[in-house]
Amino acid sequence: MEITLVFIILLAAIVLFATEWIRMDLVSLMVLLSLAITGLVSVEEAFAGFSNPAVITVAAMFILSSGLNNTGALGPMGEKVMRIAGNNETRMIVAVMLSSAFFSAFVNNIGATAMLMPLVVAMGQRSRTSPSKLLIPLAFGSLMGGVCTLIGTPPNILMNTLMQEYTGESFSMFDFTPVGLAVLATGVLYMALVGRHLLPRRKSGTLTEAYQVKEYITEVEIIEGSPLQG
Repeated sequence: MEITLVFIILLAAIVLFATEWIRMDLVSLMVLLSLAITGLVSVEEAFAGFSNPAVITVAAMFILSSGLNNTGALGPMGEKVMRIAGNNETRMIVAVMLSSAFFSAFVNNIGATAMLMPLVVAMGQRSRTSPSKLLIPLAFGSLMGGVCTLIGTPPNILMNTLMQEYTGESFSMFDFTPVGLAVLATGVLYMALVGRHLLPRRKSGTLTEAYQVKEYITEVEIIEGSPLQG
């Protein structure tokens, strides 16, 4: 009976996560409460995870990422990298992936992607390249960059906590870096040489509306005779 209940809860969670009918954080809490109500875990076991150092560390990383994103602290660096890329599609893909990977290695993936997305879309419009050619490399670069450091992705933090709990040893900040860099280099090379030919080419108007990019971009028109002209 217990196995049946576990599978029912797991199936319901997968459906809700996939359809997004309910917010993901609420789905997670519903799963937690379902396990406790059905007696599959005790009340103490159900809430023990909130005292886990990994959970607290991940929560702190979200706060740090949100602060960096709201202040735009990493924006100028991202703009410089984008200018170096120029209008060449291959160079732009490489620059986008490396930039998102670098930021994602130290802040939350979602925060890094959200911060760079308006810059990437604007870069595509400036170079008359479909933004869809750059947004997928942005996402892939962010995912691969997250595995390069201990704090780059929550699973790394969780594995470090479990290792320390069971063996008394722990990973250092850059123990993941050699493997992460190998994965990143392989991904960048593939996307620059092969993957870019498979990327979709869609109109920018649809993408900017779908991702609400207009909320992040402001256009200012300088009138003739203004001291800022030129």
